Amino acid sequence: MMTMAATAERPDGPKQPVRPAARWPFCRRRLPLVIVVLLLALLLISWLVVATPPAFYRRVVGLGPDAEALAGRFITEVAAVIAAADREGPWGVEMSQDAINAWLGHDLPRNHPDLLGRRAWGRLSRPRIEFAPKLARIGIEVTTWGVRAVAWAEVEVGLRAANQFALTVRRAGLGSLPLPRDAVLRECANRLAKVGLEADMQRFRDRSLLLVTVPEQLAERPSGPAQGPRQPSRRWQIESLRIDQAVLTLAGSSRSIDRRRTADRAAP
Repeated sequence: MMTMAATAERPDGPKQPVRPAARWPFCRRRLPLVIVVLLLALLLISWLVVATPPAFYRRVVGLGPDAEALAGRFITEVAAVIAAADREGPWGVEMSQDAINAWLGHDLPRNHPDLLGRRAWGRLSRPRIEFAPKLARIGIEVTTWGVRAVAWAEVEVGLRAANQFALTVRRAGLGSLPLPRDAVLRECANRLAKVGLEADMQRFRDRSLLLVTVPEQLAERPSGPAQGPRQPSRRWQIESLRIDQAVLTLAGSSRSIDRRRTADRAAP
């Protein structure tokens, strides 16, 4: 009797495990919160990546009590080069990184605001430069929709021939986010072409190269007041470029040219 009762109470077939109550309604209520948290975390990580400036930009000395004096020194050096280019013979100049940065931070926004201002990708401000052997590291702040980041490039600069420069981008980025080097070179080519320079992108081995040439019409300066077409001009050219730690050195020469004689030699 007891055996028959136990058998009757036992369900047919294998015993099924007891399943807990479905938790999907609880998960469905929490899912939007989880998505929002993940999106906020992703935005925070993206902001940290973009907003972190490169190390050289933080190293470069900003505006200080001597900024105005250093900016004036840079202007004096440029004026000396221009004056030397108006004379026959060689010339040279050595420009310090601090003087250039003082001019970029002090005189540029005050006297040439049109060179900065707003561009298609945002508002530009606080350009800085650092010199290392054969390298120029350039950075500038870009502000878009209230987000501030530093666009930067590490450029190798050399002189291929008189008045012809070779530029190669080693690295570039927006904060800690890498940018394509070819895109940076193309943007440089467009900007340089707008100021009258000849810019030609070429492929050299496994990387792109930008050749920048100063055209003859930009390298010529009138010698004294204009007195008709026979007035001789003076042509300057950069023959040496050297970038050392925190210093840029340029050297070249100027010579007189007579356009009338040049035209006579070119005539058949």
